[in-house]
Amino acid sequence: RFHVVLGDAPTQGPADAPVTIVMFSDFECPFCRRGHQTMDRLIARYPGKIRLVYKAFPLDFHEHAFVAALAARSAQAQGKFWPFHDGMYALDELSAERVLAVAEQVGIDLGRLQQDLDAMAGLTSVARDMRQARRLGVSSTPSFFINGRFVKGAQPYEDFARMVEQELELAESWRAAGVADDELYAHAIRDGYRRVDYRGRSELDPDGVYPVPVADSPARGPATAPVTIVAFGDFQCPFCARGFETLEKVRARYGDKLRIVYKHLPLPFHSHALLAARASMAAAAQGKFWAFHDALYARHAKFDEAGIRAVARKAGLDMRAFDRALSGTEVDQQVARDVDLAGKLGIRGTPAYFVNGRPILGAQPEVQFILVIEEELQRAAALREEGVAPEDLYRELTSRPLD
Repeated sequence: RFHVVLGDAPTQGPADAPVTIVMFSDFECPFCRRGHQTMDRLIARYPGKIRLVYKAFPLDFHEHAFVAALAARSAQAQGKFWPFHDGMYALDELSAERVLAVAEQVGIDLGRLQQDLDAMAGLTSVARDMRQARRLGVSSTPSFFINGRFVKGAQPYEDFARMVEQELELAESWRAAGVADDELYAHAIRDGYRRVDYRGRSELDPDGVYPVPVADSPARGPATAPVTIVAFGDFQCPFCARGFETLEKVRARYGDKLRIVYKHLPLPFHSHALLAARASMAAAAQGKFWAFHDALYARHAKFDEAGIRAVARKAGLDMRAFDRALSGTEVDQQVARDVDLAGKLGIRGTPAYFVNGRPILGAQPEVQFILVIEEELQRAAALREEGVAPEDLYRELTSRPLD
């Protein structure tokens, strides 16, 4: 069994039902539609004996799943979650227009829904569901926990019914032993696994928090910003160039709420990566790191030594001073420290980002950053209420684990 906390998730059925089924699902997943139909059959067969709990786990490769999950949270706030839920699973295909059509059909205030979507009002709840799923070992949808017992995929109805019967028998024995009806679920999951980790020892925990030192690395944005993103990059890595474009969108969205810190991880199979890293630190010595950084990434990893020098000239650098710094050892020491830190953290490739210490690996879409940033803004606000000074936020946030 697994210890599956319900939190503020939408529920259907009595709170003291002897069987609680938690369903991690994705509105764009055809197998989830089949799982939904199975749940309906179970609830009809066992009236009053099943509590169904919905948790969001939108998959990356489903274009509309994340927006649908946010819309569902808005529906919940308006007291319309289950009609919206059922309407979504009645669709054969998902689109933004169909999400709105279902919302209108079940009586949701579309103006309020649009405001919630624009503000991503349900984002932290969806992110919490996704994090909980990963901790429990969920990697696909649908995934079910029947009184904490894991069932992966849209299994046959008969398999679910058999497990429900087993849980009903157990519930009777627990009642006979003195467990109250409203304590049955807590009793069932009491000793359940709270976390499953299938990663190799050298891999970063996607829900871990790593105290990545900023030190004297190039940074832009206020030191008191509630969110700090430390980026480990390689100027000759095309995925880093794509990641740079994503960070620019994120920076435009959050402004002074964000501080970006750059650390070097030139990969050995990129012939000019180390030279580019050294050149950027030579630019930093003249106070032009970010101008050089932005211009070099704008070349999308297509440059040679002549290209590096062309970028330096265009950035307005004193080329004699640039050449002197480039041939010195001080810049090498900075790059070497960054590479050493990356190794200690377990980074194996670029780009790699740490959002207040929380890792995002690879050139992920903007929404992945927004998910984490929004949560971190809430964490930072809570610390401010505790009296933590703005200049101490990063240290405190990177020293505290996630809920």
